[in-house]
Formats: sequence, structure tokens, C-alpha cells
Amino acid sequence: MFGRLTKSKRARVARLEAALQETRQAILPAQGQALAGHAETLAADAAWLSSLQRGLDDLRSAHSAQLQDLGRWMSATTQAVTAMSSVPVIPSPELQAIGPLARRVDDQHAASRALQIRTVMGWLAQANFEADLLISVIVPTRNRRHYLARAIASILAQSYPNFEIVIIDDASTDDTPEFLDSITDPRIRRLRGAGTGASNARNLGLQAARGDIITHLDDDNLMDPHWLRGVAWGFSRWPKTEILYGARIIEDGAARDRIASGAMPALDWQPFDRARLESSNYIDMNVIAHRANLPGAHFNPDRQAPIEWEMVLRLTVRKAPLELPVIACLYANFAPGRLSDSPSYVQENRLVRAQVHETRQMRVLSYNALFPLMSETYIEEEMLALESAGAQIAFASFAQSASPYPIRHELYATLDAAVAAYNPDVIVVYWTTHALGALDHLARIGRPFALRVHSFDFSIDAVTRVADHPGCIGVWAFPHHAKLIPGAHARAPIFMTHGAIPDAGADRTMITSVSAGLPKKDWPLLLDAMNQLAEFSRRIVMARTNGFEALPDEVARLAAELPNPVEVNINLPRNQVFELLSHTSVMLYTVVPGIALGMPMSIIEALRAGACVITPDAPEMQALCGTGFRPYRDAADIVRHAREVMAGGAAIDAERKANRNWALQQFCEPAEARIFHDQLSAALTGWRTRRQNV
Repeated sequence: MFGRLTKSKRARVARLEAALQETRQAILPAQGQALAGHAETLAADAAWLSSLQRGLDDLRSAHSAQLQDLGRWMSATTQAVTAMSSVPVIPSPELQAIGPLARRVDDQHAASRALQIRTVMGWLAQANFEADLLISVIVPTRNRRHYLARAIASILAQSYPNFEIVIIDDASTDDTPEFLDSITDPRIRRLRGAGTGASNARNLGLQAARGDIITHLDDDNLMDPHWLRGVAWGFSRWPKTEILYGARIIEDGAARDRIASGAMPALDWQPFDRARLESSNYIDMNVIAHRANLPGAHFNPDRQAPIEWEMVLRLTVRKAPLELPVIACLYANFAPGRLSDSPSYVQENRLVRAQVHETRQMRVLSYNALFPLMSETYIEEEMLALESAGAQIAFASFAQSASPYPIRHELYATLDAAVAAYNPDVIVVYWTTHALGALDHLARIGRPFALRVHSFDFSIDAVTRVADHPGCIGVWAFPHHAKLIPGAHARAPIFMTHGAIPDAGADRTMITSVSAGLPKKDWPLLLDAMNQLAEFSRRIVMARTNGFEALPDEVARLAAELPNPVEVNINLPRNQVFELLSHTSVMLYTVVPGIALGMPMSIIEALRAGACVITPDAPEMQALCGTGFRPYRDAADIVRHAREVMAGGAAIDAERKANRNWALQQFCEPAEARIFHDQLSAALTGWRTRRQNV
């Protein structure tokens, strides 16, 4: 290229190259210095980041160690408290270091409550208030003549005069009977028990008590002189109160297993916490007062200790008790023969804890793959049955329904949200396939669950896998399936909202099919039969089901193309379905041959509405329909049955009446709801008991 340049141009290019070289020589050192500076900065930043990372790692390790130590300490403490163990639990130095702050907070709260007690009791001693409530003090005793004399003296010293003392001598063999015979005070009544234990003795006292208010005192404790005055004031000042509790002074609050600690007496008056009460018995019998004849105010005769725990749980179900800042008693630690010192006390505690759901509404959560799904209304019906028998119910769904319908109960979008907000006692999982997929999730949550088996996913192997899970309390299946599963409960569907079906007279003009929009229904057979019955009004009602959303539209298209078209309704609201059934003469239910048959709610609804039902020729369907069983093997059978029913007559009227009565007896009986509830409750109690005994 340069060979073609003129001499002047070559000189110019040479000058440009020289200038470029000078520029390079000037720039490169500066770039090198800049790069070096950047490198130093980066190195410093890297060192700082490394140091920061090491610090974070050290902090994370320290926190991890503290958390692990905290977990071990809490676990050990829980076990010790649960078992009433005397083994000391010593936290690590790290936890001891943060202990004083926690103690200061607790001490401030305790001091505030102690000051409240002092203030109220000072006021009570001087206050002038009117209260004419008769208070009964129930005192059971057995072979404790010395302690009993002290307890009676403390009651007679009350500043409130309107009381009676009901003493139940539970077959004492010492000189207690002679001592009681020597008492002449008319306020003291004595009863003779049969020596069958504290629960029966206390119940005897409850039956004999004449007071408006009931209080309790163990014979080894002393009643504070102003306790009954405080009780009368509390119930008069807050007349809607049903139960209250006060404070106690514990002789030796740190004593364990009848071993003195050397500590000073301790004041015990703790805030009411229902959740805590369900896990531990922290409100003593001697600080409780309640109105007479309250439902639940009785003692379990099968329980000897802790007998008051169950009663307090029952009496605080509807509303919290009044926390009365008044000292009730001096609580003695070391009297011989205390119930809390008996060998059975720990086991009795465990039994109460296992049965805690029986003292209130059992909280049941229904967990489903798709809900509320219009084709699966049987799920809601069974939960409504549990509610009618006393349970509290809520729902959680795994996925969004393709055809939802409104429900009046709480519906949670996830299982975790439901457990956190609703705190269920037990989760009822619908469908075996859904339960199998949720086992890890259920195990992580740690709540017991029951399996409700349905026909479409019935498999003995799959059901057994779910039933063998440690969290499963039991299996409920249709009767013809339950007999194939060892230990399973037989549970037919329960129809709770059957009263919403209108009563219709002789206006039975329709042939109807109501079913889920699933391929297992024999749609070609149904459409063929419907087409042959063109002289009658015919209707197909379908719901969209997840995964088969387009199927109803395809059926509607085929029904419209028939020589004798059939009307198809998709996602018809349930009240409209009930209205339709009240005018239905024939209910058709078709299934593809070989498909597992269950107990379809649509057939139960039709029977309850007084329709005649045509179903596949199978033993399961005969068991479902009873005497109203009209089986088919092909379209010709369907057409023959339908025309016979539509012709009417006395025999058909009798069949409709029999179908209605059959449905009412088999699927609408309130007693079945109670059986289902009690089976679930008993299974939960058994599961909890086994867990506590492991």
C-alpha cells in the first residue's frame, strides 16, 4: 500500500505513527498505575469481605450452638415437667447468660399481679358490699382427722358469713367419724361415702350442695379468711361469670417429690391461657369457684387424679374464667397421702391430655385435593355431620377448584395456613391418592390425620401404606370396602342438607341424570338411552372437574346433535339441582363397565327426593338403593325401566315413598353423624395415648 503513496503522504503517515507511539508511551504507565490502584482496592475489599464472612460464620456457629442448646434444654424441660420428674435441668452458660433478662421480665409481671392481689384484698377487708349468695364449700376427706380439723377451722374463720360446709367422709377408718359426730355447728353437713375415691366423694358433695356458688377445699389445705368474701364479691360484681379462680400461697413452691427445697412460700396466680391449660394442669382445685348446676360441673368417676383438670377444661370451653386477685388458700406440700403423690398421677395426666378434645368442640380440618368442587359435595356433607354432632370444622384445599361453590365455613388455601390459624385436633384427608402425595407434608406438620377412602382411588395396597403412617389415626371407607381393610371403619355417606329438597306432589315429569363430568361415566350409553326416550322431558346435569374441564362441553355438543336432542346443564347450583330432583321421576346413573363403584351422593339425593333410580347391575348399587334397585345391563334395560316408571301407578308411588324412607333411614339419620364423630374422637384419643406412652 505504501508503495503507491506519494513522498509527502508517506511522511505524513510516519508523523502519525510517531505521534501514536508517543501517546502509547504516555498512556500505558498511567493505565498501569490505575490498574495497580484498582488491584490494591480490590485486594483490600476482598480481605474485608473475607473477614466479614469469617465473622458471620463465627456468629452463625455461635447462634447455631445456642439454638441447639436451647432446643435440648426445652426438650429436656418439657419431658421433665410432663413426667413430673425431679431430675434437674441445667442450661448451658450461654443460656444462663441471657437468663437474667428473662427473669427480670417475668419478675416484673409477677410483681404487678402480686400488687394487684394486695390491692384488692386490702379493699375487700374494708369494703361494704351487698351479697346474699350462699356458698357451699365441698371438703372430701379420708383418714385425716388432724388435717380436717384445721381445714374446717379455716373455713369457719371466714369474713363472709353466708356459707355451708359439705364434708364427705369417704369411709375413714381412723377417728374421723367420731370427730365429725362431735361437731354441732349447723353450717356443717356431713355425708358418708363408700370409699370409692375422691371423684365419687366430690360428686356426692356436688349433689348435696345447696349453695348458689360452689367452692372446694382439700382437707390438708387452709382457706384464706377473705376467700369466700372475695368469691361472693366477684360473682356479684360480674354477674355473668360462671367460673373464677384466685391465687394460692404454696408452702414450698420449689419442692419436688415431697422433698423440701428450703425456699420461701410462693404466690401462685397465673394468667388464664386455654392452650396452656390443655397441655398442663396449672389451676388448682382449691382456688376454683363456680356456679351450681353448671353443665360439666362434675368429676370423672374413672379418674382419681388430677380430677379437677377435666372439669375446669369443660367449664372454660365457652368463655374464659374470671381471674380474681384474691388469695384462696395456703397450699400444703407435705401432707401424707396426697393424690398428686400417687403412682398413677403421671399416667392420669397423660390420659387427660390425650382426651382434651373431649372436653370441648373437637377441631376438625378437612383437607382435600380440590374443594369446594361442585361434584364433590359429599365432603361438605360429612363435615357438616361432624359439626352437627358437636365438632368445629374448617376446610383446606390443595388446588383451586374448576367448579367452586360457596361454603359458610373457613376455607384455607394451604394446609400450613390452616394449621397455623385454625389449630386443628385432627385432619381428615379425602382420597387415598391425595393422602399418599401429602404424607411428607403431613409428617412435617406433625398433626394426626384420618383417611377417608372413596371408590375411584380404592386400593388395598395404597390404603395400607397410608394407614401404616405414624400420623394416621384410622381409616373410614364405604361398607363394601371397609370389610377388605383390617381395622377400617365402615362409613356410608351422610346427607345433612336433605331438608333443602322441596317436597313435590305428583308432578313427576322428568328423566334426569346428575353426575360429575368424568370419563368414567358411560356417556354414549346414557345419550343412546336418552335419545330413545324422546317422548319425555330429559335433562343431563354435569359439573366441571379439574383435568376434564372440556368434557361437559363435548357431552353438550353430542346431546345437541342427537336426533332427539337432550338439554345439558353445566355447573347448576345445588339448590337448583334439588329443585330439579323434586320433579324427577327417573334418575339415570351410568358407569363404564369395570369401573369401581362407590356410593354416589347424586343417587342418595335422588332417592331422598323420591325418584326411581336406574343404576348398573352390581351388588354395590343394590346395597345403596335397597328395595328401589332398578338394574340395567344395556340401553334396552334403561328404556324399559324408564317407561315403566313414567307410566306411574300405585306401585310406582309406593316405590318412590319407599326410596325416600330408605334414604332418610340410611343416609340422613342424625345418629350416624354422632357415630362418625365419636369414632373419630375415640381414634384420636387412642392415637394420643399411644404417642404419650412411647
